[in-house]
Amino acid sequence: MTAMGFVEEELALMWAELLNITNSAAAVATPDADWHALGGRTPAARRLADRIEEDLGARVEPGALEGAATLEGMATLVRQAMAARTAATRSAAGGGTAVAGAGERPARPERPVLSFAQQRLWFMQQIDPDTTLYNVPTVLRMRGALDRDRLGRALGALVARHEVLRTTYEAPSGVPHQVVREAGAFDLPYADLSGEPDPSAEAARRAAEEGRWVFDLAAAPPVRAALLRLAGDEHHLVVTFHHIAIDGWSVEIFFRELGLLYGAGEAAGALPAPSPHYADYALWQREWLQGDTLEALTAHWRAVLGQDPRALAVPTDRPRPRSRSFRGAVVTRELGPELTSRIRRFGRSERVTLNMTLLAGFQALLAGWSGADDITVGTPVSGRTRPELQDLVGCLINMVPVRVRLEGNPDFRGLLARTRTALIDASAHQDLPFDKLVEALVSRRGRDFLPVFRVMFSFLKEQAEPVFPGLEQCALDLTGPQDTAKYDLSLYAQESGAGVALTLEYDTDLFGPDTPAELLAAYERALDDAMTFPGTPVLDLDAVRFRASGPDGSERNIHSDR
Repeated sequence: MTAMGFVEEELALMWAELLNITNSAAAVATPDADWHALGGRTPAARRLADRIEEDLGARVEPGALEGAATLEGMATLVRQAMAARTAATRSAAGGGTAVAGAGERPARPERPVLSFAQQRLWFMQQIDPDTTLYNVPTVLRMRGALDRDRLGRALGALVARHEVLRTTYEAPSGVPHQVVREAGAFDLPYADLSGEPDPSAEAARRAAEEGRWVFDLAAAPPVRAALLRLAGDEHHLVVTFHHIAIDGWSVEIFFRELGLLYGAGEAAGALPAPSPHYADYALWQREWLQGDTLEALTAHWRAVLGQDPRALAVPTDRPRPRSRSFRGAVVTRELGPELTSRIRRFGRSERVTLNMTLLAGFQALLAGWSGADDITVGTPVSGRTRPELQDLVGCLINMVPVRVRLEGNPDFRGLLARTRTALIDASAHQDLPFDKLVEALVSRRGRDFLPVFRVMFSFLKEQAEPVFPGLEQCALDLTGPQDTAKYDLSLYAQESGAGVALTLEYDTDLFGPDTPAELLAAYERALDDAMTFPGTPVLDLDAVRFRASGPDGSERNIHSDR
């Protein structure tokens, strides 16, 4: 079962409306949700096809939708239709040289190229070889009768299945290329902490230490693991990846397949290898993203952002330093079930996703705080625009700018409509790697300058925990170190039961802890105001006019790059 992407979210919203499902989060928003089991019939399928064409610009026949049955199956058809529409549009505009599809396996050169995302990550590692900024630390907490040998074999089989997990990166002439190593036994160090005075604290310390491992991308694979025993039936599997081989979507695939392989036991090696492999995808991306295709995507983003777009400058507690240290911290807050329910109901009435509503609220708050009426926020997209990429392990994630203008001080409904349009457009044109966008649109920038956007928003759906046969419970912790910041501010909003968990990561060179905490509180109030007064101009809402205050009540933020 694949993760929920943009297309799945849109379809889930349509299902909930057309099938009159009030609790869409529980009943619809899973990839294996079944149209027929939820009451879907042919008339509703016809209306669904019309909505898909109207909202997403892709035509899928009602009969095909009914045949697909599940949310995941329908999403695959929609992605195929969207890809065909895009290809037809570019062909009509002049087209380009045809290349193999992402799922086909072109002849692989002796020195396979890196994808654009990998190239950027490799370059950043060369600039600072000791950085751990691009580590992806995870901890799988397991309770039950664990078979340690079986787990080791499952890890070995998983790394054997996915070439990118056993790939190193060499650059003898300064140009990096991939080196896929032969599959072999996977090293799984084991430590019994049950005799420690505080096994949980020692496990946390060791996990943090693993998370700070400095990867040598030329010499060793981009994944390592350790197994910690805390008690007789309690273990922590600590897995640390380098971002060059993984993204958030891939982490879910990794642990889902690890559970399957653990359950398969001796038959684990008989499972078919995925196709394509990441090196094939990287080659395809390089061949496809050139000529007219590249020019069309670049022209679109230039029309959206303009030449030399300026990043939003929010007031900061301290002046911006000449160079970035990437030091950071986080503050957290919860949106309770009552407010979250109101936001969901309002979103359904406006035909928007929870992601869109939360982003619109954040954009309103940023506008009120900064005094700007042109707000560009970065948001991550999966990069998996083709069906064959859904189960590919690797770094496919891309960052896209979402630009919304607030001229005329629209009410929240109006702002939400603008946000929806901007987000759909950004998703439809996500194939241009962010570095290529910057290369084409930004004429001058220093190495430490964040181009296009300095504020990021990420919406995360609540994911099912991995399943390991024979174990009572598994829980995946993706928290990792909380002492870095890639942007000035990064707001993560994750579904959590009936509420939404908010995490605001901030650059500690720019902000003390009070401003981010006050900003999260103001964000909650702004959403509450927007639900209560959706017809009021957003910049007139009390909570949107945010100003961080000092101990004496005076405004604290006085530094700005504007």
